[in-house]
Amino acid sequence: MTSSPSLLLTGARVIDPETGLDGIRDVTVEGGRIVAITAPTGADGVESGGAAPGAGGGGARGDGAGGGAPTVVDLGGLVLAPGFIDLHSHAQTVNGLRMQALDGVTTSLDLEAGALPVDLTIADAAAEGRPINYGYAANWLLARLEQLDGVDVYDRVIRDSAVALAESLPGATGWRVPAAPEGVGRVLDRLEENVRAGGIGVGMLLGYAPDSGRVELLQLANRAAELGFPIFVHGRYGAGDDPRSAVEGLLELIGVAASTGAQVHLCHVNSTYSGAVDLVLDAVAEAQAKGVRVTTEGYPYHASSTSISATFLDPEELKFRGRPATDIRYLGTGERVASYDRLAEIRAADPTGAAVIDYLDPDDPASIGKLYRVLTFPGTAFASDAMIMQTSGVRDSEELLRGWPLPEGAFAHPRSAGCFTRALGHISRELGLMSLNSAIERSTLVPAQILEGAVPAMRRKGRVQVGCDADLTIFDPETVIDRASFEELAPAEGIRHLLVGGEFAIRDGELDPAALPGQAVRAEV
Repeated sequence: MTSSPSLLLTGARVIDPETGLDGIRDVTVEGGRIVAITAPTGADGVESGGAAPGAGGGGARGDGAGGGAPTVVDLGGLVLAPGFIDLHSHAQTVNGLRMQALDGVTTSLDLEAGALPVDLTIADAAAEGRPINYGYAANWLLARLEQLDGVDVYDRVIRDSAVALAESLPGATGWRVPAAPEGVGRVLDRLEENVRAGGIGVGMLLGYAPDSGRVELLQLANRAAELGFPIFVHGRYGAGDDPRSAVEGLLELIGVAASTGAQVHLCHVNSTYSGAVDLVLDAVAEAQAKGVRVTTEGYPYHASSTSISATFLDPEELKFRGRPATDIRYLGTGERVASYDRLAEIRAADPTGAAVIDYLDPDDPASIGKLYRVLTFPGTAFASDAMIMQTSGVRDSEELLRGWPLPEGAFAHPRSAGCFTRALGHISRELGLMSLNSAIERSTLVPAQILEGAVPAMRRKGRVQVGCDADLTIFDPETVIDRASFEELAPAEGIRHLLVGGEFAIRDGELDPAALPGQAVRAEV
């Protein structure tokens, strides 16, 4: 990466969650790093209480500062925060990440699912270029599909999901069921190989293969604890009541984390565990208090999105649970699914099709209150679960992948364009469920700390401190808001500037389509 020109960002309200800094500061950026943070004469605010390792304090000037006069950018009236870090995004295309940049994201990681092989996926992304930083977990489901069903998975999920690929191959059945010991060994070895190649832990789509058995999960957790990498899990079950309840799925994961010492991250707690959210969060809190390494994430929407062929959308399962098919919207046609029979027809005709599912009632205070409890639960990170865009079921057209602006009719779940700005604008400013500082912390420092044990680069992200990466999100706190809906995908508003490694991806509210400063983020095991 070429060295960025020196910048002087003046007059912003700088918020650094780790040190407690919240005040008017000037921030100098050089060579992709923050080299100075200084208080203007007469500025109010709390002084920084710390600094990056080996760097000066909040007002110190780093060794790299100096040289020619920097470019000065006046940020009066705006908030300068660490760049937002998304732990859970499947929107790993150029345009998918452009929409996330407009949502304030500077690092977007696909950790629930991930990629396989990781090194080749990173190389492909680097060759094409990305507007923001990116990275991948090693994909457990793809490793199973490859090792147990003999499927060549590389390059087959770039525009689609691992689940959609697996479901589109009716002859592939091994990925769904328990493997023999020799098969488990091959799967685990393949995952370890990809973690050692830079994969950020293992992404485990357990909820899409709930019959895959428990032995493999325990052995994977043992290996994760031994090598020091995290596991990011879509829990096995999510129903409100027994059998196959959210509580059963959650306790399984707490159990393997407690017995092995592995770090287990619970993906989208708001949707997977909404049927028993109070029991689940109470259990998580108790486990964390006892030192169990379990962490949480959520996104601020009442509906989820996934492949319509997902196991938990089976018509017989929904009927058994008393869940109406009308909770599901099929994105191939935009229709609300009218009946269980119609759902079965769609699943047979388009197993890779995408759907949006109402898992909560936004007009029922008790129902939507479950979402708010997840979002305000101590230590929960905001994470989008962003999806690849499509137009009438097509995902791989050139204009969808790279053309800018987006083509008319492009659609994805609104979380793909508005997760973080919705947290700032709706959850914090409009509803008052948390302070602005807390919303920023859950978007920056919390995800960085979840990862930094296995990903040393994260110790320089999620913070505004001397020596840290100049991944910065600068926004108007009075106007920042999401604009995407379940009818229309629209970019967020209020992100005025976005710097990735000291380079502008967004300036004065306008995204630069030519800016591709994103770099790969890798684990070190």
